[in-house]
Amino acid sequence: MGLAVGVLAACAGQQTDRAGGPSSTDAAPVATEATAIVPRGPVSHQGRWLTDSAGRILLLHGVNMVAKEPPYEPAATGFSDKDAVWLAANGFRVVRLGILATGLMPTPGTVNESYISSIAATVNDLSRHGIYVLLDFHQDGWGPSLGSDGFPAWMTVTDGATNTHASFPLYYIQNPAIQHAFQSFWDNVAGPNHTPLQVDYVQMFAAVASRFADDPDVLGYDLFNEPWPGTTWKSCLANRNGCPDLDSTELGAAYTRVVRGIRSAGDDHLVFGEPFVLFNFGLSSTHIPLPGADPEAGMSFHLYTTSPSNDPDVLANAVAWSASTGGALLNTEWGATTDTAAIVRQTNELDSALLPWIFWSYCCEVVRSLHAPPTGTNLVKTTVGALVQPYPLAVAGTPQHLVYTTSTRTLSFTWSTTRAGGGSFASAAVTSLAVPASVYPAGYTVDVVGGTVVGGCGGPAVAIESIPGRPTVTVTVAPGGTCR
Repeated sequence: MGLAVGVLAACAGQQTDRAGGPSSTDAAPVATEATAIVPRGPVSHQGRWLTDSAGRILLLHGVNMVAKEPPYEPAATGFSDKDAVWLAANGFRVVRLGILATGLMPTPGTVNESYISSIAATVNDLSRHGIYVLLDFHQDGWGPSLGSDGFPAWMTVTDGATNTHASFPLYYIQNPAIQHAFQSFWDNVAGPNHTPLQVDYVQMFAAVASRFADDPDVLGYDLFNEPWPGTTWKSCLANRNGCPDLDSTELGAAYTRVVRGIRSAGDDHLVFGEPFVLFNFGLSSTHIPLPGADPEAGMSFHLYTTSPSNDPDVLANAVAWSASTGGALLNTEWGATTDTAAIVRQTNELDSALLPWIFWSYCCEVVRSLHAPPTGTNLVKTTVGALVQPYPLAVAGTPQHLVYTTSTRTLSFTWSTTRAGGGSFASAAVTSLAVPASVYPAGYTVDVVGGTVVGGCGGPAVAIESIPGRPTVTVTVAPGGTCR
């Protein structure tokens, strides 16, 4: 096989040091990047596909963790190592971690370094357990002074527009103050420190990038959660083609500035721009430029349609955007529900589209309280039962077909052994599957056509090596029996 089973079994059975193989000080063989069961950073991309340091495609599953109340720090809410342990054990390998401008720069032009340190401590908690972190610049309804979260009051320039105090999600179309605050940002007007708002925005990101530039466990940056097209939003809603002019002049211009700020800080992580939030509703497509025209850029998008029948449109529009720009794709929000049927439906849609996804949200759709351990009655069983599933974690080839049937707990996955972008992997490169124990408490079987199980059998992750010369590999994971 070209790879000792013992090497991979050791990787599956102990914590992994993402920078250099098993963390044990034993003299055991060290897995290479292409043979590690738990993928390693830094994360890059090949077209739409996220890739690990060995070029394997990542189809990560994860959750959101955003602290929306002061001091806007996940640790202050109770999120800690106990949650990272549970997430890793249940196959979640990415967390979208919120950074709020109100916590990051509470006064004009002054970065709160202690806030960044708190975020860094949470990143470390997650990375110790092999979990990537997507740092998310988060806002909802602009900011606290308008009744929600995000930008501080000093960045809220409304030109005297009325604050109607409308509630989510209608506040975008019913609150002129929110619309004007966004428009002031897109117009890059000066704040109270006589500095254009986007200059402050860039300064915030540059400070964060300076702290995380060399961290391989940071997947990248989500540049702006759910942007709204200011006072000119009706032109975006009236056209299924969206508003290409605003995609360029508003989103494109802001993303270009902030990407330059991140790169000037010496940070080469992936950068993800989001389309206007109307895209996520399934009402329009998007034409946002590749953020900063940067080779390590992509699109983060959400799946919150006005009708389930619109879900395929959102996914198709996202794939079409990537095909036209060459950018990476990552679904960073969906769900916001504890309804089992809805979660099963959307996991099936995202898996069938071969998209990595991040569920909204860990609190309180997965756990009821962050101040208690994620066990027993603190777990929302309707969510956990539908959300936790086996899936391909790192693929030494190109994914072709993925189906998980919740009712039978059966995973079927087929991939081409051709490397994304062309070429092939060296012998002994493995495809790893996350196989959470909670899904298969009585064990599981793994049947492979075109490949061989070479490690991790019976554990939380299984490694499969393709048979030389085979163009495709198909694996089926099902409950019962003994992994072989």
